[in-house]
Amino acid sequence: MKVREPILCSVVAAVVLLLVGVAFHWGVKAWAPHILAQFDNLPLYRDWDGWTWIYMLVHPLWFGPVFAAMFLILRARCQLPTSWRGGLAFGVGLFLVGSMPVFLLAFASFQMSPEMLVLWLAQNLCQYSAAGAVIGALDQWQSARIVK
Repeated sequence: MKVREPILCSVVAAVVLLLVGVAFHWGVKAWAPHILAQFDNLPLYRDWDGWTWIYMLVHPLWFGPVFAAMFLILRARCQLPTSWRGGLAFGVGLFLVGSMPVFLLAFASFQMSPEMLVLWLAQNLCQYSAAGAVIGALDQWQSARIVK
């Protein structure tokens, strides 16, 4: 594996995570604005003014490299397929063991609506699945180029 492969996978994963998150942000504003009103419950949710919106924007950018690194490590050590399918399996698996349990615990602990739970679960599943599939395809393409 060349040095540029992890860097490229990190950048691509971060961009995909960010773009899917932005799509959900604007999609919810357009198609389900009533869900956004729930964020006005300041005892439950932080105010978006200040650092919260900045963190939400920066989060995919630091998580992308972590996501890509874990994919590349598992692909190398656990025979994870080098393809978009392998990346998709990684993304869905990460969602199932990492993201979903956290949101279910949040739902059990806080008075958030089932709609908010479903929205967050759907967004994370789409983000992780898309990022995984894209870096899996990129990894397959990089591997094919090295073989030639």
